[in-house]
Amino acid sequence: MGFPSVCYCVILPQPLILVLQLLDFLRHAVLLCLSSLGLAAPPAADDHPAYAPPPDLWAVAESAAPSSSLSLATGPAPAPAAIKARLPAVRYADLRSRRCAAGAAAASTCCAVCLGALEARHRVRELGNCAHAFHKACIDKWVDKGQATCPLCRALLLPTDADAGKLPSFSF
Repeated sequence: MGFPSVCYCVILPQPLILVLQLLDFLRHAVLLCLSSLGLAAPPAADDHPAYAPPPDLWAVAESAAPSSSLSLATGPAPAPAAIKARLPAVRYADLRSRRCAAGAAAASTCCAVCLGALEARHRVRELGNCAHAFHKACIDKWVDKGQATCPLCRALLLPTDADAGKLPSFSF
């Protein structure tokens, strides 16, 4: 019994591997440039992941939603700009005083997206269905990523037409 005297693996030096990766990257960059100019046929999507078309995030969200009251099947999902337009940004101090005047429970003092504190001077957006509040920048990034539900409780960001007359609950 002994160790085999033959090694079946090929060991390439690291600089050679880096040069080969650089050449591959340059080849892909040139192919993409030529195909965007119309001088070459676009490469097949399975040739390299960079050639795959970007996924339709709203279609992915609709297919992944459960078939419950949180389903997005009530109609086409609104565009991110439409969601932002219907969720006004206010100062957190104004939102907190409005909730206290309405007799609601104390609001959370933490943004569930960035886990940062919600301070009186911060601009926040209050969601339409669940009344959770998040930093304006945080929820805007969330919506821009194609998300149509609350990051905390997964309720739809905007009330449906049937729920338009109802007031949101202030439970936390």
